[in-house]
Formats: sequence, structure tokens, C-alpha cells
Amino acid sequence: MQTKIIKLTLLNHLFYYTEVSGGSTSASVTGSFIGDLALTYAFNRCLNENQTMYNFRLKPEYTEIKDFGFYCTVAKPAKANVGKTENYIRNTLFNVDGFIDIDRIDKSGKSPFKNFRQVQGVKLGTEFIALFISKENIELPSTIRVGTGKETLVKVEEIDSGVKDSDYWLNAFTLKEVFNNLDIAIKVMMDEKKANFTYILENYNIIKHFSLENIKEVFNPIF
Repeated sequence: MQTKIIKLTLLNHLFYYTEVSGGSTSASVTGSFIGDLALTYAFNRCLNENQTMYNFRLKPEYTEIKDFGFYCTVAKPAKANVGKTENYIRNTLFNVDGFIDIDRIDKSGKSPFKNFRQVQGVKLGTEFIALFISKENIELPSTIRVGTGKETLVKVEEIDSGVKDSDYWLNAFTLKEVFNNLDIAIKVMMDEKKANFTYILENYNIIKHFSLENIKEVFNPIF
């Protein structure tokens, strides 16, 4: 098993629909993390030369991640305070195939339905820490793309392996649905009395406070 501690730096604002609040405008707030599923697929697009286009599916086939030969944990913020952007209005009404629809703009003033939502992202320059796990030593790409529409460019840097960290984050959904090792992770947490689950979305249930040694124990059967 190969493990690399990586720092991810946002080169522009990051927008994800990870926390949704109620109200007439359906506000969408970007959570202070980058998901393991998003990161693992982002790395695969860079490392797999055959992954030249997206597969459009009704439902993602997350189990295929097990065949990638690598996995990236949930990226946690490097600092306690994460800078957020201002609130923006994102309108999905006026674009057709990437072009502005002038006729639609003219008619929208008469429409009682306003197809927009408020969004708030994470500011550019924000740094995150994650663990890249692989069967073999893999040369990491210098950048990857994540976020809504893959519009966010992220700088990837490997950190000195001597850095000590006892708070890596995993995703219970991925452990159960992809690697089938959630029971190992739960046992590790119970033995060390540091269980900490944070439910975000159906496919993101974050488990915190794993050390590097804990991570190796959880993924040893896989990698």
C-alpha cells in the first residue's frame, strides 16, 4: 500500500450543492470539505488516458472505484476557518447549449416562475488536506478539476510524509458501497473510542479522527 498526504489549493471559487437550506430561493451552500467520490473521479480523469469523456448515466456506478487502483479520502480544510464567497444568484433559465437565449430573457419578465437559486461557495486560495491511497506508486497530476460543472481548478501538492496528522476523514457511504470495509472502520473507531459521524447527504456520511495507521488498517485488505 502506498500513501501520500496531499494539499489541495483552490485556484478559483468552489461550488457544490452540499448543504441546501429552505426558502423560496432554494439556497445552496457549499460545505467546508471536498468529497472523496468527487476527488477520486477527478484524479481518474487525469490518470486514466482512456477517460477522455464523461459517462452520462441515470445513476453513478460508484462500485467501479474499486477497480481504479487508488482512492482519495475526503479532503478536510487545512484551517479551522474556511472563507466563503458572497451569495450569488445562479440562474438556469437563460442558457441553451452554452449560449444566451435572448428570446427567453425577453419572455422571463412576464413569467411568474423564476428559475434561480442563491449559491454560496468556498473562496479561492482555500487549502484542504487529504490522503491519496494506491496499490502502486502513482505520480500525481499537478491540477485536477472539481465542483459544479467541473469549473474549479485545484492545485495538487504532495506534503512531506513526516507530517503527523491524526484527523483524516473517510466517507461511510464509500466504505460500505464501494470497498465493503465499513465494519473494519467502525471496529477501529470503537476500539479507540473516537467515533464521529457527520451526515451531509445520502452519499456523504463523513467519519472523522482517523490516524494514518487507522487508515492503513481499514484499507489493508483492499490495497
